[in-house]
Amino acid sequence: MFQPRSDAVQIGYDSFKVPARNGNTFTESNIVRFNLERNMGMADLANSYLELEVELNHPNSSDLVNATMPMMSLERDIGGSCLIEEMHIRSEGRPIESLRHYAEYAKIHYNATKSESITNKRSRLEGVAKSYMPQDNSFCTNNQPIAAIQTNSAVNGITLATNNYWKPIRRKICIPLLGGIFTSPRSFPLMGMPLEVELIMAKHLRVLRVANVGDGINAVAVQNIGAGIAGVEMSTIYINGRSQFNTPGGGAAAGITPNTVTALTEGEEQLNSLNNCWFRPGQVVRVYAPAGSDIAVDNVGGSFATLAGDNEGGTNRTIQSVKVIDQTGPAAQRGHIAITFTDALSTGAAGQNTGSTGLSVSTTDQSGNPLVVTVNGTNPATPGPFGYQIFNPRLVIQKVIPPPQVMSQMASAISRGGMNMDIVSWTAIDNAVPAGQTNTTNILPIDLSRVKSIMSVPTNTFSQDNVLNSNAIQGANLNSFQYQYQVDGKLIPDRVVDLRVERFPVVLTPPADQTLKPYRVGSFVSGFHRYEAEKTLRSANIDYTNTNFLTNNPSTLDSIANNYNQTEPGCWFVGRSFGAGVGSSKNLVGKSVLLYLNYNTANNTVGKLIKNFVVHIRTISLDMNGVSVFY
Repeated sequence: MFQPRSDAVQIGYDSFKVPARNGNTFTESNIVRFNLERNMGMADLANSYLELEVELNHPNSSDLVNATMPMMSLERDIGGSCLIEEMHIRSEGRPIESLRHYAEYAKIHYNATKSESITNKRSRLEGVAKSYMPQDNSFCTNNQPIAAIQTNSAVNGITLATNNYWKPIRRKICIPLLGGIFTSPRSFPLMGMPLEVELIMAKHLRVLRVANVGDGINAVAVQNIGAGIAGVEMSTIYINGRSQFNTPGGGAAAGITPNTVTALTEGEEQLNSLNNCWFRPGQVVRVYAPAGSDIAVDNVGGSFATLAGDNEGGTNRTIQSVKVIDQTGPAAQRGHIAITFTDALSTGAAGQNTGSTGLSVSTTDQSGNPLVVTVNGTNPATPGPFGYQIFNPRLVIQKVIPPPQVMSQMASAISRGGMNMDIVSWTAIDNAVPAGQTNTTNILPIDLSRVKSIMSVPTNTFSQDNVLNSNAIQGANLNSFQYQYQVDGKLIPDRVVDLRVERFPVVLTPPADQTLKPYRVGSFVSGFHRYEAEKTLRSANIDYTNTNFLTNNPSTLDSIANNYNQTEPGCWFVGRSFGAGVGSSKNLVGKSVLLYLNYNTANNTVGKLIKNFVVHIRTISLDMNGVSVFY
């Protein structure tokens, strides 16, 4: 029989929830404060986490106006962590950590540690998602469950009841906190060092993303409106659920060419394509027509605003019904989604359609702004902006209960001034680079004694706050081609790092119904860049599982997915490791540190904000005079 050692320390374990001391409901730019008091004793903060409920709607808009809004989700790579703009930790007024650009750092951490199993776990606990499709959205109810298409319905299709469409829901998530205090493997002595934790909530435009078909594409291609057909088609558009919504079963495998529901891939069934559709009755959308279209607006006056270049164009419509056309419907539309609007889209002679091709429909305008809606006959009515709310935030603290003799030894060590704790933290330094500048010299005033690594994350300053993509918090290549650091007059590494993307001679095109690409086929990060990135992550104590996320932002020099360059998931960065291993560091006090990051002349049209994360060791010392922090 197993017998414990006589000198083994018996440690108890417990947990308790600490509510926010300044309220229960918060939204963007609010500050959430927690107090971890002395009477909590010893805490295992590395296994503690933030618990909160999240609801994606604007707090100052009516339920009726919120109902017109598009389906939303949190930023998919980091989920609930994107809610935190900054985190500040103090002990009796003494700053311990001030973590700026929290979401940007989390973006690197989460992508570097990503795997299939980790993503599945995070999707259940933290609000992370594999895509912005409704099937992966945990903040809304799903549409009608997948079911066989009925054969005995009306010709016009299957009209689902209103309560079967998606609805936003309030969902509880649990977020592990990053930084030094909350990642230290050692138990933290709260009885001698009480903590004040302050979280600043992020802007809603940096948090929310609209449901889309992938890579920030919000517009959905629709089947042509035919000419010469009177009645319902004047206000109805048709969508191929499989090609546009990645819906399983039925319809064409690629493109929007209509197909009969009997033309199925082997093993598929005739399924309800509304399962992954984010449109619902009462929702306001914008319909676009290509330049030169002869489609006209009915019932609202004027002409259909056409889309030309970057001009907005389009016309708003309110959805009356969403259907699936069954086997008894028109042959050209069987198995497709039919969306009917309250006002007609087109009209022609004798009340018939003029006809148009190349239409698309979007849940926001091109810039990601809410659409003007009509509510209860009032036109126009301006909805409140997109927004979110959090409810009942709690810090769930894991409490460690050591035996009395251990507590006595720790008290004695504190009285002698011998209680020291090392943590790995980061400091953020910003550098602005104007558009068009090719050779940049970025000064990094670090002045820290134990620096482990530097991660420099360039972000696009154009339209940073946008619900269509995450360029506010996502590092991007932005047409860079080489970099090198300089420390105290010495260039490191000793040769420049090439940032140009290595390519196969032929770039393959993914299938049309493959809405999310895990990497760009035919393009890879250069070997030297990947090598330096891996060393940087290792020195920053990030246990990376892959660096594939570096390939998600290829150069814009050529035709390799230029339109997707800044909207794919991932977080491109450059970096440098200091020291020979994980436990080593470099003293940069009084030493000049520069980053030379060069960009190509061609297509260098946007300004950049480089967010430099200086990962370093700081020591927290506790004695009878209080807390001291050494950098």
